Amino acid sequence: MKPSIYCHLLVIGLGFREIAAQDFTPAAAAAHLDAVVNTNGVAVADYDQDGDLDIFFTGLLNFDPSDTKTWNHLMRNNGMGVFDDVTVEAGFGIQYINEGLKAARGEKMGASWGDYDNDGYPDIFLANSRENQLYHNEGNGTFRDVTAQAGVAGCNVCYSATGLWWDHDRDGDLDLYVSNLNTTNVMYQNNGNGTFSDITASTGLSGGSTITWSSVAFDAGKDGFLDLLNVNDTQAKEFFENRTGQRYNEAALAYRLDNKGAGMGVAIGDCNNDGLFDIYITNIFYHLANPLFVDTGNRRYKDQAKEWGVDNTGWGWGTQFLDFDHDGDEDLAAVNGPIDKVNQVIQPDIPNLFFKNRLIEGENRFEDWSIASGTNGLAKGKGLETFDYDGDGDLDMVVANMQEAAYLFKNETLEKGQAETKNWLQINLEGVASNRNAFGTTVKIRIGNQWYHRFHHGAAIFGQSIKPVHFGIGAATLVDEIRFTWPTGITEAIYLVTANQLIKFKEGSGTIVEENNGGNTGGGFIVEKNYSQPNPFDDTTLITFDVATSGTLDLHIFTTMGQEVHHDSKTITSPGSIEFEWDGSGATDGVYFYSAVFQNKRMTGKIIKGK
Repeated sequence: MKPSIYCHLLVIGLGFREIAAQDFTPAAAAAHLDAVVNTNGVAVADYDQDGDLDIFFTGLLNFDPSDTKTWNHLMRNNGMGVFDDVTVEAGFGIQYINEGLKAARGEKMGASWGDYDNDGYPDIFLANSRENQLYHNEGNGTFRDVTAQAGVAGCNVCYSATGLWWDHDRDGDLDLYVSNLNTTNVMYQNNGNGTFSDITASTGLSGGSTITWSSVAFDAGKDGFLDLLNVNDTQAKEFFENRTGQRYNEAALAYRLDNKGAGMGVAIGDCNNDGLFDIYITNIFYHLANPLFVDTGNRRYKDQAKEWGVDNTGWGWGTQFLDFDHDGDEDLAAVNGPIDKVNQVIQPDIPNLFFKNRLIEGENRFEDWSIASGTNGLAKGKGLETFDYDGDGDLDMVVANMQEAAYLFKNETLEKGQAETKNWLQINLEGVASNRNAFGTTVKIRIGNQWYHRFHHGAAIFGQSIKPVHFGIGAATLVDEIRFTWPTGITEAIYLVTANQLIKFKEGSGTIVEENNGGNTGGGFIVEKNYSQPNPFDDTTLITFDVATSGTLDLHIFTTMGQEVHHDSKTITSPGSIEFEWDGSGATDGVYFYSAVFQNKRMTGKIIKGK
């Protein structure tokens, strides 16, 4: 039955009073990261599945085995606040050497974690100048170079910046999009057997010759399919609208996302807590100011960076939204590092920027918190990641610096007093019907009548991470409801979760609910669970729905292209189970989606035919 909904008076204090600045303290030396120098990208994942997050850095310079300053580094978190360099023993002792035209922006660029074969161990894609690499995680602490057999090496003239893992066709495995700085970007479809196929042309994602530093996939159209945004340098940003999972249309102008700045980094967050995800892009300010694209609904965005006070981050690179002080709104960090001349003038180094969101204090703006935060280093920053490296519940920051040692900033929020107003919740996601990393999942929590939203994707410039979803919840000690909307379109809920813990949620283990796309109000309770058996299947499969009341359930089954292949309806006179048998013996092997309507409410699921 549907759990009761309780109102908790204690949540009234969800951060509605001024919280003193919470400093970050330098921790690179203590964590043994001070020897990691000359890096471009940084990304985190629990590669060895021991419960804490490890770090991969990409080296800026051409690899020299005798000089660790030129290396990529895999740094294993030992669980005691220290990282051990396991680069060689993990299988990265021999690294990429660019033997062609040298790359001024870096020889080794991005590191993207993604479990492309859904075996539970994160694999890693490395974007390089002239040739890319894919390493398979063997599950024993080592990695194996599978680039050739996977077919994702790119080309010997491609200058790649970042790889993006995402499930573009919603078939349950991760596909790969590679952004290039000197030629057309490339879209690889996961074939499910360890190989990938180049589908750039057939999907309409070829575009033109671009200077693309980073890309991110999200459902801007709110139709259940992930769209794609390319952050281009001195070119209009490209936005590819996806309505079928098969074909994309460039629509940046229609969505008002066609900013022509010298774009680098990108972050997605809900800066105004309205349930719609906003987009922040770092440009070179001297060329054109940064945009903060606020989602206004109806497939339109409005640049409000100047109004919110975040239009200038110098020569911007990595950027992230994070709730560093646990007050319930998302703050913003951005690093920068001039690497060239502007109008023949060498640009001075500029401190990194940090902005505190003033939404909870009643203002639609960010406040420059750079000095107060302690994160305003002067090193030439490139990649940025925020994550809880020490397991204390708040988000720390790691920065890849081009010339200096990496930065690690420990968040002191929970050590600065008033802990009762700084509660938090972290959630590890595991996809089942969806991709194992659950990239593309929306998570929202409800405290009283207020919802807070996060989009789980892990993407950034020069990296992609697999990390828990983090919420700051202020004075609340109990979360009334958590909703997970998976890439399949199904929404599940769990109820009454206590604060200050890391939980794991596996797809299929919650209560299925009807999601209201309006954002802050919940939908009705329609079914307790549904399942198909077997799945995958050969000839026939039985789809079962457990419903909470009487009524008629209408079932439609479609191909991934939207063609209906089966329709049936059944009526039940009392709460119980409704079973549908589908004889798919005449259907081709592949992925099918079902849409079930019960009492004017809809849910969806996925069926796979063939082993």
